[in-house]
Amino acid sequence: MVKLLYIFPALLYSGFLLTIGLSVGFEGLMTEAWMYLLGLTAAAHLLCKKKWWGCLPGMAVGSVVIWLFNNSRVQQPIDIRPLGIGILVYYAAVGIICYRLTKQK
Repeated sequence: MVKLLYIFPALLYSGFLLTIGLSVGFEGLMTEAWMYLLGLTAAAHLLCKKKWWGCLPGMAVGSVVIWLFNNSRVQQPIDIRPLGIGILVYYAAVGIICYRLTKQK
């Protein structure tokens, strides 16, 4: 059950990329989108291996999402900062949970 908690964001984002890729074409996706998927997948893999510091790649993705919105010179139709904050807080909480579970053993 806990492993599903670790893998959920990577699965959700890969499903989102698959949907976009099938409708637009995979060559139309930006390189940054694949890097975010790589970061979320790395975080999920490390957390499943009981490495509490595996939350750091996921927290980096959240931080980059916040940073990109704040430094964007183009007016964006929606505010994506709450998404970045949610990703950051989620991975911080998951890192704490993983740390406590490995500390008990």
